[in-house]
Amino acid sequence: MSFAQRNYAIRKRAWPSIVQVIFSRFYNQILAGLPQPANRIDVICDRVIAGTLVLYAVFAPHSIALTEGSALVGAVAWAVQLARTRGFDRLRTPADIALFGFFACCVVSSLFSFVPATSINGLRSQAFFLAFYFVSGKVASVRHARWLIIAIVVSCLINVAWSAGQLIKGRGVRIDAISAGSPFAESDLIPGDVIIEADGQKVNSKEDISRIVDSNRGRLTLEFQRKESLGETSLSRRDIKSSDGSGTDRLGLVTSPGRNFRITGLYSHYETYAEVLQLIAALAAGLIVAYPMRRSPAFFLLIAAAGLIVCALVLTSTRAPIAGLAAAVVVMSLAISRRRITAATVLFLLILVPAAVVAVQRSRGVSFIDPQEGSTAYRLEVWKEAINLVRGNPVIGIGRGTEGDERFKEEYKLFGDGKLPVGHFHSTPVQVAAWWGLAALGFYSCFMTIFIREMWRLSKSEHANRDWSFRAVSLGALGAIVAFNVSSLVHFNFGDGEVAMMLWLISGIGFAVRRIARQAVDGAESAHRPSAAGQDSSNRNQLQQPAGAVAPAAQAVAAPRDQPRR
Repeated sequence: MSFAQRNYAIRKRAWPSIVQVIFSRFYNQILAGLPQPANRIDVICDRVIAGTLVLYAVFAPHSIALTEGSALVGAVAWAVQLARTRGFDRLRTPADIALFGFFACCVVSSLFSFVPATSINGLRSQAFFLAFYFVSGKVASVRHARWLIIAIVVSCLINVAWSAGQLIKGRGVRIDAISAGSPFAESDLIPGDVIIEADGQKVNSKEDISRIVDSNRGRLTLEFQRKESLGETSLSRRDIKSSDGSGTDRLGLVTSPGRNFRITGLYSHYETYAEVLQLIAALAAGLIVAYPMRRSPAFFLLIAAAGLIVCALVLTSTRAPIAGLAAAVVVMSLAISRRRITAATVLFLLILVPAAVVAVQRSRGVSFIDPQEGSTAYRLEVWKEAINLVRGNPVIGIGRGTEGDERFKEEYKLFGDGKLPVGHFHSTPVQVAAWWGLAALGFYSCFMTIFIREMWRLSKSEHANRDWSFRAVSLGALGAIVAFNVSSLVHFNFGDGEVAMMLWLISGIGFAVRRIARQAVDGAESAHRPSAAGQDSSNRNQLQQPAGAVAPAAQAVAAPRDQPRR
């Protein structure tokens, strides 16, 4: 075995151990902040819950199946603890009535849906709102919450690295120029088009196209992308083979790797990827704003990580999440109310907006705001149809998934009477009202408003002023929820499982920190609140004491108030 082979083998064996060490250290950091129960069942449940919370945070930027699986396993252990201890008091939040009211509306709407089987089957997605209670009830400390947020941000960088690999490799063959005598000059292709497939096979170079020309018979069928639309054309294989030159020269094309596509990361769609990225970028922004050691290497690494995530978001060329992140940064700046933060926010927007405009124009061929653009025109049409459905079914809606039923579509002439692609209504408020009724929309608006209000209050609380972790978590959660709601105006992101699970995770972490802050306040108040018997005894003792003895006691109580804060 050569030296290079031995070195490779050593590195190959070392990588799993390195990953194991990193994960074990992170897991031990989480366990260090947890209370130590005496009961063996509680010990096992706590360790399972701690592990699944880490897995939930690590998998949330990547896989819906692993994310939901982690949440379900943790929820089972959590349910065992609740059944044993009946500790439901710590789960109460101001959003309880709105959350359970919304879910009740979904259940009633599904039972009376036009297509009950489809609607009832879809209730599983709405039931995952319980992940919010699982996270908010089992995050044991602010340190625990901070580590979970760091896990989300760091894990997202894997997805960003994958996206960078997509761009480096390219997708398809971009036509830069077509020579006058080329057989492709007679086709529908023009410079700027990207050839994606030839005879049903993916191509990434001129060599791939030339090989497919020689390997098959009949006309050459090409699938190509022009801006956001896909097209298909065909050429005579005989004309290509008989043209001047050989190999790739006979094609008469000047090409380059196709890189003006919208990145998707590890997801199947760029919109899902963009929605998740905006939430994680808001979390990273909260860490940056609150981090106290501005000249440390960790701070600059955090800025670099956030910058990479924002770059990936811009390269998705998805306008609503970019606008959502911009709104989130503005709201976070208002919550902080500091000149430096305001200046940094203005600078960030001055960089983000032009970059987003250029990215959208380059990959989609449209301006950032264009009422005549295809997706905008589609939304305007389906919104009109959805409003008509709400008017006819205002109380309980039509039921989840009903608009996809063939008979229902024909009866209500949906999607331009069959002329438009079948989908959903591309707006969370519109979709909620159409599927589950106006009462559900009211409950939905209530719990989103409560989420924003409570995170805003927490970011401005005394705890946030004393401990940067409180401020980091509250600001990040505030920004993420604001970004989600801004984007939801033109995207049905609440119906996207990956995005919804990330929302419940972030909101749960934020409300866990809120619970910890309230418990600290309640504990401090109870410690300074004397009992009735103690109060009477104290009064009798003070009456028996001479006047000179009362003054030193009063000075001793007042002394801690004059000490400076740490």
